[in-house]
Amino acid sequence: MADWFIATEGVKVVKDSASLWPQIITAVSSISGAIVGVILTHRFTREREERTASAKRDSERLYIATELVFLLERFAQKCLPAALDRGEQDDEARYKANFQIPELSFSSVSGDWRSLPAELLYYVQQLEVLREEAVSIVSSAFFESTPYDDDGIIELNNQASRLGIKAIHLSRQLRSLCSMPDDRLEERAWSLWPQLCIASGSALQRIIKYARHRARVPVIQVNISSASGQKGNSP
Repeated sequence: MADWFIATEGVKVVKDSASLWPQIITAVSSISGAIVGVILTHRFTREREERTASAKRDSERLYIATELVFLLERFAQKCLPAALDRGEQDDEARYKANFQIPELSFSSVSGDWRSLPAELLYYVQQLEVLREEAVSIVSSAFFESTPYDDDGIIELNNQASRLGIKAIHLSRQLRSLCSMPDDRLEERAWSLWPQLCIASGSALQRIIKYARHRARVPVIQVNISSASGQKGNSP
C-alpha cells in the first residue's frame, strides 16, 4: 500500500514538473530579455552622452580656436614693422628703434582652454612668456650698445621676426586641428609669412657676421700688478 502511494505521488510530481516547464522557460526568457534590455539601454545612453559631449567639446574647441587664430595672426602682423626696422641714429650716433615688439595678451579669450590638446595649449600660453623674454633681451642689447653699434636693432629684428613666425605656426596648428580654412599669409612675396622669414634670416646673418667680427678683434691684456710694481720701483 505504501509503495503504491509513493509511486502515485511520484507520477503526480513528474506530471506537475512537466506542466511547469513552459512557465519556467517563459520566466527565464523574460528575465534574460529584461537584463539584455537594461544593458542595451545603458549602452545606447552612454554612446549618446559621449556623442553629445564630443559635439560640445568640438564646438568649444572651434570657438576658442577661432579667437586664438585671429589674435595670433594680428600679433604676427604687428611684429613685422619691428622685424624690418633699421632704426635711426641720435645726436650721439646711438641707434634708436622706430618700432617695438607688440603687446600680447590672452585675457580677452573667453573660450574654454580645456578643450585644446595639452601640448598645443602649453605652446600657445608659452608665447606670452617668450614675448616678455624677447623684450628683456632687446632692452639689454640696446643698453649695452655703443655709438655706431646697431646690435640692438639686430636683436630687435631677430626677436620680433621669431615671435611672428611662431605665432603663425601656432595659428596654423589651430586651423588644422579644427579643419578651418588655410590662411593666405604667403600668397605673394610681400605677404606676411615670407617677409617674416626674410627678416629672420637677415637678422641671423648679421648676428653671425657681428660674432665673427668680435672674434677677430684682438684683446689687449694689461698686467696691472706688473705695471704697479714698475711704477713703484721707478725713481
